[in-house]
Amino acid sequence: MTTEHRNWAVVASAMEQQGATNSDMYRRARAMADGQTDPMPTSFPAAPFSISVV
Repeated sequence: MTTEHRNWAVVASAMEQQGATNSDMYRRARAMADGQTDPMPTSFPAAPFSISVV
């Protein structure tokens, strides 16, 4: 597990503890922590692909 994966896991866990699981930010944090692709890829034309850590 990389540092970035651990950081996303901390964010996801904190949001879960607060019951804040109904947002795009939570879905992104959970996906990234679980090693999935970034569900919110950038829309910047120079970087058309996901900025995922995977």
